[in-house]
Amino acid sequence: MKGGIGVFLDQSSCALLRYLIGLQESETIMKISKELQQSRRKIYYHLEKINAAFPDHVEPIESLPRIGIRLSDSQRQVCRYLLSTIDSYSYIMNMDERMQLMLLYICIARERITLEKLMDLTEVSRNTVLNDLNEIRSRLSKEQYQMTLYVSKSQGYDLACHPLTKIQYIHSLLYSLFTEASKSFVSILEDKVSLFSGCQSLFSKDLAQFLSRQVYGIEKDLGKKINRSEIELMLKILPYMLLTYRNMSLEQEEKDAIVREFALVYERIEYGVAQKISQSLEEQFGLDLDEIEVSLIAVLLLSYRKDRDAHVTSQDFADLKKVVDAFIRHFELHSDFDLEKKEELAHDLLAHCKAMLFRKTYGILSRNPLVDQIRYKYDTLFRLTKSSSHILEEAWQIQLTDEDIAYLTVHLGGALRRSSSRKLTSPTVFLICDEGVSVQKLLMKQCQHHLPEKTISAVFTTEQFKSVEDLLEVDFLISTNEVTDTDLPVIQVHPILDFDDVLRLIHFAKYRSLTDSQKGFAMELDKLLASYVENGQEALELKQRLQNLIANELLASLASSDLETDLY
Repeated sequence: MKGGIGVFLDQSSCALLRYLIGLQESETIMKISKELQQSRRKIYYHLEKINAAFPDHVEPIESLPRIGIRLSDSQRQVCRYLLSTIDSYSYIMNMDERMQLMLLYICIARERITLEKLMDLTEVSRNTVLNDLNEIRSRLSKEQYQMTLYVSKSQGYDLACHPLTKIQYIHSLLYSLFTEASKSFVSILEDKVSLFSGCQSLFSKDLAQFLSRQVYGIEKDLGKKINRSEIELMLKILPYMLLTYRNMSLEQEEKDAIVREFALVYERIEYGVAQKISQSLEEQFGLDLDEIEVSLIAVLLLSYRKDRDAHVTSQDFADLKKVVDAFIRHFELHSDFDLEKKEELAHDLLAHCKAMLFRKTYGILSRNPLVDQIRYKYDTLFRLTKSSSHILEEAWQIQLTDEDIAYLTVHLGGALRRSSSRKLTSPTVFLICDEGVSVQKLLMKQCQHHLPEKTISAVFTTEQFKSVEDLLEVDFLISTNEVTDTDLPVIQVHPILDFDDVLRLIHFAKYRSLTDSQKGFAMELDKLLASYVENGQEALELKQRLQNLIANELLASLASSDLETDLY
């Protein structure tokens, strides 16, 4: 490398690297600037840093006049290597990341937090830390948590708020970090927090592995299957939540008040399971949890989404079931959609809403990463779901966000009756999806709509697929995951199919191959529309209408072609 300048690549440099690696066609600096929301000057600055890290035998990345940038194979290979070498020693945190790290440290550290310790933690100057702290105060004043950052000689830096509010905030912060932050920053966070927190035992690999092994027993005792991605997040977040609680200096009266806040939890089976986990932790690691800490574990178990719940038919939830049934009836009465297997739908919705109510009660965040795709791809279904959601809001005295509505939309979308009566006679197609039962159902409906001539027989998780792979007689596979170790024909798509996915699916179903010309259709359409429509929202709406029109024409064309084949 030329002078080893690659060690100064920061998050923005990494974002540019990822964008360049993904380019299939030449892209101008102006377009890259808009996509990454960075100035052109910044893009050129990061290009200089990236080029400085290139080996001598590989030509630097240059933007050609009126053409832009497109990486050669050798440049793309070097860029991938640079990304793979970014670690906690070479990664430079931006302001947002420094603030997140400081807030996390302030919440969980048991020692007095001084300015010097924050400087050591973030590895920046005194003035930079002071500016970051001022920005933290400003942002906290605008958030819903009603927290104030203060400093005193006796305690150093700390957050003034209700004890449960601090726990809710730390859960929200960590949920965002573990689902959205770069891998390099998460690596820094985990290394530094473990080192500076003064409690390495809670972050030990042995404890993490032990908790992971407990999952099967937890689900067996609960009679429920927790969404896999959420149980993994829970195991990551739990040590931080316990440390946040232990970092508080609470009087017995304050602890008694928190115990009363958890009254709903003690009636649920999850509390008994949390007690068993606590007992196991004490036996294996000498880790003694008090009643509040056990309750926190129970709250997480109650709040996270379930793929299966054997208890939703119990009498305890009869009133909830009536509300869910009323929501389904309202949706059917006020829409042209027809639902099938409504009892199964009610069962799935009830399991989802039980967890949702506990999340609302205890302020536990659960983000829906597909909300924007669902809102645009299934705009009519989303709006009709939202108009019926007042049934749930009024009955349970809650307010549903667009993310909550999107989850409900997924459940309803997976239960829509197909309007086509086309006879399915072709070989079988199987789906592979680890995103949870509701997303699996919606994915199947999408594939059935766009491939009506195919028999979509089943949806597997990756684990289920590997166990039956040798027994399958299959035309091809459609997967939302990267499946590299199979000899069967497979195409990878998003859980919510975008327009490029639809084109590739139709082509793959016909020819069992992918063509480069189809991979960037949406990108090319963006370029074309940008030349004629200046308003971004209008361009997006026009793009969606064109895509729907083209997709319908392709579908009709494909059906006509198959009919001609059958006739002759």
